[in-house]
Amino acid sequence: MDLRIPTPDRRKLIDPFALSQSSALPYKITENGIMICLITSRKKKRWVFPKAYLEGMDPRDTARRAAREKAGLTGQLSTSPIGRYRRLKDGQICEVSVYGLKADQLAGERSETLSRHRKWVEASKAADFLVKPELQDMLCRVLRRLSPGQLTT
Repeated sequence: MDLRIPTPDRRKLIDPFALSQSSALPYKITENGIMICLITSRKKKRWVFPKAYLEGMDPRDTARRAAREKAGLTGQLSTSPIGRYRRLKDGQICEVSVYGLKADQLAGERSETLSRHRKWVEASKAADFLVKPELQDMLCRVLRRLSPGQLTT
């Protein structure tokens, strides 16, 4: 189900009744190109990007925390979202702001080590691992429009 609403400016998607989440799209630049970090969801074990509910926190701090706790990554986070999408979770609309995270190191032991797997994938192949169309679309739009250096600006 595609919950995106066509609009010329996706920044205007804020719905006062939707739940807010932040996500990090972790990547690193290697001599072989851009690598994307994916993690598995806890219940269905699908490949996703780390995300979390805001719970009263700043969206950037939430994305940073999700990357650290769920993927075990730290790094340079973009100052503003690189994109947004909507998803349906348990009958509730969630608006997800996605921030680029240029991963520089592993954060050590992650709190969700036993319930999630982490995988680094070539950027050109990462969409093949993502089941959700909104995640595939987010990844493709980001890779199409931005060079690696722009993801953290």
